[in-house]
Amino acid sequence: MENSQQQTDFRQRLELLIGSEKPYAWAARHGLNKGSFTNMWYKGGVPRVGTAQKIAAGSGCRVEWLLYGDGPMQDERAQAHEAATPAGLPALPARGDADEHEIPAGVQEEFCFIPRYNLKASAGFGTSAAGEQPMFYMAFRRYWVKNYLNASPRDLVVISVKGDSMSGVLEDRDTILVNTAERNPGEGLFVIRIGDDIFVKQLQRLPGGAVQVKSANPLYETFTVDLSRSAGEFEVIGRVVWFGRQIA
Repeated sequence: MENSQQQTDFRQRLELLIGSEKPYAWAARHGLNKGSFTNMWYKGGVPRVGTAQKIAAGSGCRVEWLLYGDGPMQDERAQAHEAATPAGLPALPARGDADEHEIPAGVQEEFCFIPRYNLKASAGFGTSAAGEQPMFYMAFRRYWVKNYLNASPRDLVVISVKGDSMSGVLEDRDTILVNTAERNPGEGLFVIRIGDDIFVKQLQRLPGGAVQVKSANPLYETFTVDLSRSAGEFEVIGRVVWFGRQIA
């Protein structure tokens, strides 16, 4: 009976943390396994301590309160930080005097790190692709990569766009995430190699083994590549699956 009461109370505290957000979206944002969350949300399960610690770290609550209802929901430091947050702004994790936000334990495990190359997929006149090494690595959530991109982190690379031929879709200096496992030309945005240069273009597969290569900017002409006659000169490097842009 006591265990049943703990399950009921835990569900109520979980509802308080989730608020008006969609339950599974909240779970994904906190890096929770779908099966584990289903057990908690629909079957009355109480999480293991490790999972409870992850929820507490992401939600800013105390583990003891989450699991057993003991004491206040937040410690005094977190409560003071929340009280100091202006209305209408999201509450940020409490932090000390450091220049960066404090990162809860285990958060880094939620991310995969994708190599960022100093290579520009030309939306114009091409850039040499030879001899490139990663400049640094960019962090993306593993859950997002696996469940939304349906991709493996080892197949992803990050590069930037140069030129204006894809203006209106991709702009100069945009950052793009490329899935190098998708190398079969089809309908969509692809990074391609022509000779020693690489480009980002809209591709369309045509009958007879040909590919139409299009730009978004009407100032650039569309052309067709005959795959049967372009061995060694034309290659699909991968499909563009995400882009980022600096506003100013």
